[in-house]
Amino acid sequence: MNGGGANLAGCADCGGRCCREYNVHVTVADVRRLASGMAVHPREFVYLKEGKEEDNSDFRFRPGGPLYDLHLRHRPDTKGCVFLMEIAPGKARCGAYVHRPMVCATFPAALDQGSVGIRAKTLCGGPDSWNLATMDLVTYRRDIMRNRAAWREHLDLVERWNARIDGGELGLTHEDLYEFILATAPGEDTEAVSAETASP
Repeated sequence: MNGGGANLAGCADCGGRCCREYNVHVTVADVRRLASGMAVHPREFVYLKEGKEEDNSDFRFRPGGPLYDLHLRHRPDTKGCVFLMEIAPGKARCGAYVHRPMVCATFPAALDQGSVGIRAKTLCGGPDSWNLATMDLVTYRRDIMRNRAAWREHLDLVERWNARIDGGELGLTHEDLYEFILATAPGEDTEAVSAETASP
């Protein structure tokens, strides 16, 4: 949930529906930011969900094995994201707002032919819940572009991890993956590719 700019109708009476019903697929950059900013280990807030090759799913744990995506955990009692704070009956707010995943920071915006607009379908509010005139469109555009860059980095890291698996490195676990994510500096893959491209 974003709610940036003026008091947006879609978020003003937030009960955290998007934080309860959406299955939030996160990037390695989101994981690092949340782990550092909230001082918690990834095992406390993410889980690996089996996906499908055609859905651009991510990490393997054995050659030719199933692929897994990183998703935010939900609390079994409230059904909300682990970072969702229940502040009153029917009222909830993000407890990790400053460090929240980029997909949450850009909600409910999307780029359509280069222009920031509202997503066609959202769980909360109605068609008039968000007013583009009151929204910080420059910030939304910036965050959407940052999210796209984060996904490029994410896919580079996925490729490196899966190369280890396909190369015969056996016995790697979810914990090993979390440590791999935390140990990889942001932009490391991009810098390595740039250096290789520049070599004669």
